[in-house]
Amino acid sequence: MLISFHHLLFVLLPAALTVRLYIKPRPATPDVANGITRFCLGIGKWVLLVDPLWHLATVVFRGGPESLGTSVAWMGFLGLLLSLHFAFTAAGDVITGLGGMFGFKVAEPVQEALTLRRFTQGKWLRLIALLLAVTVLGALLQTASFGDTWLHLKALFAPPPRTIATLLQQARVRTDFNVLTIFAALVCLIGLPYSRDFLREPAPWKAKIGFFIFTFAVAMLWTHAAPMS
Repeated sequence: MLISFHHLLFVLLPAALTVRLYIKPRPATPDVANGITRFCLGIGKWVLLVDPLWHLATVVFRGGPESLGTSVAWMGFLGLLLSLHFAFTAAGDVITGLGGMFGFKVAEPVQEALTLRRFTQGKWLRLIALLLAVTVLGALLQTASFGDTWLHLKALFAPPPRTIATLLQQARVRTDFNVLTIFAALVCLIGLPYSRDFLREPAPWKAKIGFFIFTFAVAMLWTHAAPMS
């Protein structure tokens, strides 16, 4: 890959910020601070949640229906559902954060669309229905087969016979890291507010949380080969 995620994050972004400060040396400080924190949260979501969950879903859905057990099927399904949800919100955080840092405002309809609120209007049932529909489409793209997608969905409720292939796939998928990542993503989805709501009232401790998450994500980038990089 000619330009990696590392290049974008550690080379192109600082260079672009330098040019931006040269053009407009006195930016609105609250907007920049909010933008940096929002950007940090977005990068953290992508590296710590979206990337590993998408990799997990890819392993499950491209492993073939013959290697599925019920627990593996559920982990793949949840991994895909959660990765798609946080891909939207992380993209919204990164785009809005860059807007704050570079001095442009992201339109409200765009922000609402990226948090999915424009489609769900803040209602949980609509959010779940939308995520389920998007996840089924994502599963179809992963397997590239209507038949395999149906078998994967069927395995969620009707466990196939246990074979050596299913046992090997369970050992590959049901690791502590994958289970912990799914648990953390579910906690974030159910128990934490959207970044936009979290940062609506500025506070120093919120910026510290954003910086800590970003630092942890950077450490993960440098110590592990990210599956989607």
